[in-house]
Amino acid sequence: MALVPAPSRPSASRVRGGPHIERLANAAAEALAARGVEVAVAPALELAGSARDAVGLGRAERVANLAGRLRFREAGRPPPGYPVVVLDDVVTTGATAAACARALAAAGVTVSAVLTLLSAG
Repeated sequence: MALVPAPSRPSASRVRGGPHIERLANAAAEALAARGVEVAVAPALELAGSARDAVGLGRAERVANLAGRLRFREAGRPPPGYPVVVLDDVVTTGATAAACARALAAAGVTVSAVLTLLSAG
């Protein structure tokens, strides 16, 4: 499988010491590989710096906040034939997961699942 980390805003990544979801994806891939599962980490998405912090935003505001700001990175394309799993830290309204799936689909990548660690609310 290919784990595609949901991107964070550049400012949030700086505060967290780098792309925390990508670090999580790498740790998960390492743990799965140790159990014989073939896993690739595919950092295929990036978020433009102009996106606002989503804390306190409702679903419609979150969707608008991400519109046109989530971009596909060809260099991070998942390997062909791998089932693709988007990995994120928390699902609040589902706007980020949906935006990630749309951006990947626009690049011809089918998402098999979205995995989050927490659910807000």
